[in-house]
Amino acid sequence: MSRSLPSNVRPLRPDMAAQSDALLSAAELSPEVALLVAQLFQSLADPTRARIMYALTKGEHSVNDLAQIAGISPSATSHQLKSLRDLRIVKFRREGTRVYYAVDDAHVAALFQEALHHVAHVIYALPDHATIR
Repeated sequence: MSRSLPSNVRPLRPDMAAQSDALLSAAELSPEVALLVAQLFQSLADPTRARIMYALTKGEHSVNDLAQIAGISPSATSHQLKSLRDLRIVKFRREGTRVYYAVDDAHVAALFQEALHHVAHVIYALPDHATIR
């Protein structure tokens, strides 16, 4: 899972909002965008990473804290976090010798929360209430 964003993919600047809107309203996904979407979902398709992501949606955590939460070694946790970081799903900061992780942006947290809402609907057989834009 150590895939990085392609070199031609850059963070969106405010003056690029029209391009973002065009991407969201396109009739179909380009192969490049489809690959990025698939990589995003693939990165979350692991129970260990799902536990890590759930913790990070609640707030920033150190690698050691995340290792304890996920029930794996700090080294294995760092490996999981690197793959998430490469796809800009999580970000990190250093404080002395400790490294702290958080979700990269609100979109990532919202995506994960939507997945949890879907799971709740499946588990409890709740009716659909979302409107797809």
